[in-house]
Amino acid sequence: MDVKTNIKQGNILPTEEKSEEQAPRRSAMSNKIKAIVAILILGCYFFGSWFSNSYGSAISLGNGKHGHKKHRSPKPVDECPALEKVIPEDNFKGPEQFFTEEYKNFSLNSWAGAVRIPSISYDDLKDVGHDDRWLVFGELHKYLEKTFPLVYEKFDVEYINTYGLLFTLNGNNPDLKPAILMAHQDVVPVPEETISRWTYPPFSGHFDGEYLWGRGCSDDKNSLVGIFEAVEALLKEGYAPERTLILSFGFDEEVSGGRGAKQIAKHLDEKLGPDSVYIIVDEGGNGIQNNYGSWFGFPGTGEKGYLDLRITLTTSGGHSSVPPDHTAIGIISQLVSAIEAAPYESDITKANPFYYHLQCLAKEGKTLDKKLRHDIQKLDQSHSAKKRVIAEFEKTPSLKYVMRTSQAVDIISGGIKINALPEQVTVDVNHRVAVESNLDYVKQKVIKTVQKIAKEYDFSVDAFGETVFGSSDSKGTFDVSALSELDPAPVTPILDNPTWNLVGGTLRQVFEDVNGGLVDSSITVSPSIMTGNTDTKFYWNLTKNIYRLSPFVASSSSNIHAIDEHATLGGHIHGVAFYYNLIRNINAQTDN
Repeated sequence: MDVKTNIKQGNILPTEEKSEEQAPRRSAMSNKIKAIVAILILGCYFFGSWFSNSYGSAISLGNGKHGHKKHRSPKPVDECPALEKVIPEDNFKGPEQFFTEEYKNFSLNSWAGAVRIPSISYDDLKDVGHDDRWLVFGELHKYLEKTFPLVYEKFDVEYINTYGLLFTLNGNNPDLKPAILMAHQDVVPVPEETISRWTYPPFSGHFDGEYLWGRGCSDDKNSLVGIFEAVEALLKEGYAPERTLILSFGFDEEVSGGRGAKQIAKHLDEKLGPDSVYIIVDEGGNGIQNNYGSWFGFPGTGEKGYLDLRITLTTSGGHSSVPPDHTAIGIISQLVSAIEAAPYESDITKANPFYYHLQCLAKEGKTLDKKLRHDIQKLDQSHSAKKRVIAEFEKTPSLKYVMRTSQAVDIISGGIKINALPEQVTVDVNHRVAVESNLDYVKQKVIKTVQKIAKEYDFSVDAFGETVFGSSDSKGTFDVSALSELDPAPVTPILDNPTWNLVGGTLRQVFEDVNGGLVDSSITVSPSIMTGNTDTKFYWNLTKNIYRLSPFVASSSSNIHAIDEHATLGGHIHGVAFYYNLIRNINAQTDN
């Protein structure tokens, strides 16, 4: 047999010729070897497949063309994606028009004039039509119409519950969902005893060459007038949108918005239906700040929940000359101590916008401590890293309470006479509920604490209409009820959300570029969580894309809700520019 024939029969090396008697034996031996080799190959193949699936690596057979590819971990998601600037591409004049001396004078006078109208909302206001203190809002409306005539001429204007303002400019394309810009007309009161401590009278609208002074110049007439200015300027230029634009201005946001924004939202819900709005932008967020040597913009993409609980203790009375060891006031005080001794624990999860806020700080904060940076980046992977991050940021009260539910005992009352034992004492506790938590958890925690005190004194506990502890023949009764409650707001998504890119990109372009910009480096746009609630709490049904953003550098305004509230004219003008460009950018979008 020649070499060529030998190779064809499956042998690698040439062999000597054998006798015919040896051939069958050789053939059988060869078949056995082939079978063993085949089994080994198959074994390696299946072992490699199993090993790859189990341990994330692979065994490649032969030259790799027929084996398993090497396993690669998926690319990690960027949890602080950089946003590109969004520059309007239409033929309007542009925001530079707002920085002329002529326009600055108009803007200042418009803004100051609104501040001079004391549109105060009081906690004890009666319904509209039954309290003359509402009448000042009519005065404000007349002022706005006189100052911004085109807005009133071109928009459809509706007055909701008399003083709620709803403006609608219908777009040319009815298939596009409308956009809503919001602000509120009202301001908080100025206590009479504090007026003398103001540098300038609180409703004087005094301008010192840099700052406008007065109640509401920041919260929220800065945004209210800024939106009017931006829209009036666009209408002067012939603005006719593709997408319907709605302006919604409540009048009692500072007292929870029940008569204003709530009624406007109800009207819009009935008119438009659920998930019918493209985007909502209201006041709020944390503005633009310099943190750890870098600039950040913090639109609010969520709000904590709200729960006011009233705990009432009813006991038998009597003469104070023969008192029990602990009166109802003493027992309720013990309960207050027990509540405050057991605060809620902090947590940071991806359900909370603060998680992404921290990721942005870790990614872009130039002077952030290296160890803290590393721990933030490991937040969802290491329990010890999370503990260290929480411990660090709990040192700052404003950050501590974006990570946990807060509780504050704000009102306590009981007793009517110095020589009579109090028969009924009440305490009101305010909670701002963390996004990781819920109302039921908070209620159950309070009930558990009340039960502990009740057991000590042989009292019963009624909670939310049901007896949960004790019997009817107990020595006293605790009653727990809810005065006001609101779930945490649905969180606006930021990853792969065009509206997030739109808001953040507009913010960057205006504050980095317009009129030379107000910051000296690029802005990282990060979500944030609000510990308080805005009028948007009534609008959740209309869209998932809700942003709370007062478009101002934090240092440009001071003393909101306090003595000497003031804000810079330069900051206000940049706010006008932001609304002007945001409206243009929204109108250019063709998605829903």
